[in-house]
Amino acid sequence: MTNLKKKLRKRWGNKFIDRRDWNVYNQQLVKRGEYLLALDFVEGWNNELAKMNAGKRGAPYRFPKSLIEMQAVWHAHSLPYRMIEGLTTKLCELGQIPYSNNYSTVDRRVNRLCFELASPRGDAIVLFSDGSGLQAVSGGEYLREKYGKKNRCWVQVIILGDPATKEPVSFEVNLIHESEAESTERQLVPLLKQGVPITALGGDGGLDDKGLYNFCDDQELNPIIKPDKNARDDTDCDLRNQVVKERDKLGYKKWAKKHSYGDRWPATEGIFSAVKRIFGEEVRATSDQGMLQEAACKMWAYQKLKRYGEA
Repeated sequence: MTNLKKKLRKRWGNKFIDRRDWNVYNQQLVKRGEYLLALDFVEGWNNELAKMNAGKRGAPYRFPKSLIEMQAVWHAHSLPYRMIEGLTTKLCELGQIPYSNNYSTVDRRVNRLCFELASPRGDAIVLFSDGSGLQAVSGGEYLREKYGKKNRCWVQVIILGDPATKEPVSFEVNLIHESEAESTERQLVPLLKQGVPITALGGDGGLDDKGLYNFCDDQELNPIIKPDKNARDDTDCDLRNQVVKERDKLGYKKWAKKHSYGDRWPATEGIFSAVKRIFGEEVRATSDQGMLQEAACKMWAYQKLKRYGEA
C-alpha cells in the first residue's frame, strides 16, 4: 500500500488542498434547490406575456417563458413531461400560479427554447476546451454490438469553460463526432465579436491543430495547448513551433506549471462531472432534435442553477 501511495504521489503530485469555504459553498448548493420552486416570476406573469405577444402573429402565448424555463430544469432532472404536467397542475390548485399547461405544451415549448448561456464574468478570461459524451441509448455500445441496434449511442458535447468561475461559457452539441479544434474555433468567434475579454485558450492534445493555432495568432490569444509528445518545431505554423520549443526546453511539468495547464481540470472535466452527477449522463429523447435539445438543456440548466445558488 505504501508503494502504491508513493507511485500515485509521483504521478499526480502533492496532495490536493481544498481551500473552499464549506459553510458558504454548502449554502450555495442548498439554494440551488430553491430554483426548482422559485415562483417570483408569477408577479410579472401578465407583463411578461404582454411583451412576448407584442407583434406576434398567430395564437398568443398563454404561459410565460419563465415558467417554461423552470419546467425545462425539472425535465433536466429526469422528470417526464407528464409528471411535469401533474406538478404544474398541483401548483395551480394551490394558487401558486394562475394557469397550468399540459405535457404536450411543455414538450413543445421546451424543445423550442434557445438554450443560451449567460455572458461570462470577469476580465482577462482564460478558457479551456474539451469534449465529452452523453449516452443516448440505455445499454450504450453493448446493445449496438450485441443486437445490432442502429440508434445513436452518444451525443457529443464540446464546451469552453472558465477555471475562475468553474462554469461553461459556451458549448456545442453534435450527433456526429466533430473536431474539437474546429468546434472550439466556431464557439470563440461569437464570443470575441461580443467583446468578451479572452486572453488565452487551453486544452489537451485534441486541440493540437495548426488551424486553431493560426486562429489564436490572429486573435492574439495565448495558446495553452498541450502539443503531441513527438511534435516537431519546424512546421509552417510559427506559434505552434514556439509552444513546442518551449515545452521541449522546460519539460512538460515545468511548462504545464508555468502556464497553469492544470486549470483545464476545473474548467472542463469538473464541469462535465458536475453536470452528469446532477442531471445524469443519459438523454432520454429519441428524435435527433430532442437529443440535441436535452443535451443543451443540461449544460444551460447547470449554469442557471449555479448562478442562482451564488446570487
